[in-house]
Amino acid sequence: MNNTRFYYLYNILFTIALSFFNPILYIYLLSKDFSFAEVGLYLSIFWLVSFMTELPCGAITDNIGAKNSILLSSVFRVIGLILLLSNSLILLYISAILSAVAESFQSGTLTSWLVNVSNKNNEEINIDKILSRNSLYALFFSAIIGFISTKYVYTYYKSLSIILSMTVFVISFLFTYIFMQNLEQTQKISVEKIKDSFVTVKNSLKETLYIKSSVFLMILFVIPSILDLGPSNQWQAVFEKLDADIIGYIWVGISVSGMLGSVIYERLSSKLSKLHILYFLVVINISMLLVFIFIQNVYIKFVLFMLYIIFFTLMSIQVNVFMHKYLVKSDENRTTTVSIFYTFESIVVALLLSVNGVLTDKVGIENTWIVFTVIVGIMVISFIMVKLKRKLTYK
Repeated sequence: MNNTRFYYLYNILFTIALSFFNPILYIYLLSKDFSFAEVGLYLSIFWLVSFMTELPCGAITDNIGAKNSILLSSVFRVIGLILLLSNSLILLYISAILSAVAESFQSGTLTSWLVNVSNKNNEEINIDKILSRNSLYALFFSAIIGFISTKYVYTYYKSLSIILSMTVFVISFLFTYIFMQNLEQTQKISVEKIKDSFVTVKNSLKETLYIKSSVFLMILFVIPSILDLGPSNQWQAVFEKLDADIIGYIWVGISVSGMLGSVIYERLSSKLSKLHILYFLVVINISMLLVFIFIQNVYIKFVLFMLYIIFFTLMSIQVNVFMHKYLVKSDENRTTTVSIFYTFESIVVALLLSVNGVLTDKVGIENTWIVFTVIVGIMVISFIMVKLKRKLTYK
């Protein structure tokens, strides 16, 4: 089989497998009588283990090869999903660990393999075109399968979405085993090199923290993720309470709104390139979330949530652009600085996901969203005041 075709087909299978359970995961776990705090801890464990295993799994992949890494990822995914069928809290957390390790083994592996195998076979590929087309396929199949899963599969039998996802991962395992070209590893990564990588990250972290403006910007850039803690994870529970039939349409709407946000940013990128626009977008999203919380009409909530997704997409793209523009001080440490930011973001999000779950059990979803919205609002106001104070000081 052509390697590029394999790349597309594997990613389609992977997207289908994820899309069977991603749109219903939160409400599925709640339906098994897990509390919001327990579900929050499940998500926290997934985030923490994901970033902790990213480097080690990458090193293992360099030693065992991309094909074996993808196969291992599929195995861990299937076992993790099997454990989700249980009502055991311990098995739930083991599932989070296995799923996170599976994510680390799979993340970026296939794209690197495609480039390497094409170079080895002296095949010219347009990687930008391939990634763009793959993204379109992913959005299409995610919207379609997610809609089918929420609208029909989950309502018919709750565990069926998990079982179908598991089945597709088994198919992807067999597909990989039969059709993926095994690329001989020419570079082996030793334990010493892994240790050296950790030392490099540690030293770069010290250098980054020495610069006050870098710390300021890292905190600023993580604000959108804090604001989105509730909406991105608990929207299923909010809309299920109002009208369970609408969840499938919302999943499709999220995909469409995300694409629309990307198109808008591309058209208006020159006008959105100022740092103060990030403050403005955060304020807009805070306002929409507050209105969303207090409005009870499900259709108005639907429209507000789609608008929220559009503006959040703009914020997310902005953060990625501004990170390279303002946070990175030199090309030499660009990769390390960006990695440090994502590590910082992962730690913050992982910890706050547990807090979000505990608060939801205590005061409810809407009140928890208000708490995080107020915290983000206070942070933004503080940043604006600090910036104004600096301007007045320098005048």
